Amino acid sequence: MDGSQPRGTIGGDTTASLLRQARNDDKVKGVVLRVDSPGGSAFASEVIRNEIEALKAAGKPVVVSMSSLAASGGYWISMSADRIVAQPTTLTGSIGIFSVITTFEKGLNKLGVYTDGVGTSPFSDVGLTTGLSQGAKDAFQLGIEHGYQRFIGLVSDNRQIPLEQIDKIAQGRVWTGQDAMQFGLVDRMGDFDDAVALAAELAGLEQYSIYWVEEPLTPFEQLIQEVANQVQVKFGFDITTYLPDSIAPIAKQVVQDANLLGSLNDPKGQYAFCLNCQVQ
Repeated sequence: MDGSQPRGTIGGDTTASLLRQARNDDKVKGVVLRVDSPGGSAFASEVIRNEIEALKAAGKPVVVSMSSLAASGGYWISMSADRIVAQPTTLTGSIGIFSVITTFEKGLNKLGVYTDGVGTSPFSDVGLTTGLSQGAKDAFQLGIEHGYQRFIGLVSDNRQIPLEQIDKIAQGRVWTGQDAMQFGLVDRMGDFDDAVALAAELAGLEQYSIYWVEEPLTPFEQLIQEVANQVQVKFGFDITTYLPDSIAPIAKQVVQDANLLGSLNDPKGQYAFCLNCQVQ
């Protein structure tokens, strides 16, 4: 997600700040970036990728260790690393981009609420209650096409694979880690320990220790976490268990959709997000 985000979410500014901390620490000789994400904001992904480029420019090798998911934006932040290590069952790739602009005109129309007005430009009739004009749709489409070309261009440059070949394996397709390695998107199979050993090898280290660069919890966050854990252990509260069986699935879907909508905060409304990776 764009901006500063709490633990458990990859915030563009937050993660970039942690990478910058590692770059400015003379004791850090190499970096392992553990990625477990289906993607999200394209802007946030680029902010993080720029910090990885800065780490490499500072002479510090970067190795990406892919967990179960490293797709779309998860691959965007991985592709500039010196090496990419994945597991055979990792879901990665999904090299694509789309746009989401939330409007409510259809829902309001069902309630009998309509919006009218007069405009003199192709973008004047655009808003939450009016939807998008054709001119606005065309502009957004051009932005998406430019973003996709930039995405595959970056993959081509960083992985040293011809652009035409990248386009064939991109287009939003999802690959396992094993298949991705055959296409050149991943360097080798392995787990986190293998990635650490590889980073040490690239840094020329025979002896090393691991330093976890993490965003510290504030005292208030620590208090909330402790209280939440105690409540969960004591009561095991889940609101869906108290709903009638007939509406429990609907309520669960509404919560999932609301959480997804709340995570879409890219300033340009452009996302490198693997929707297929969210299917349970």
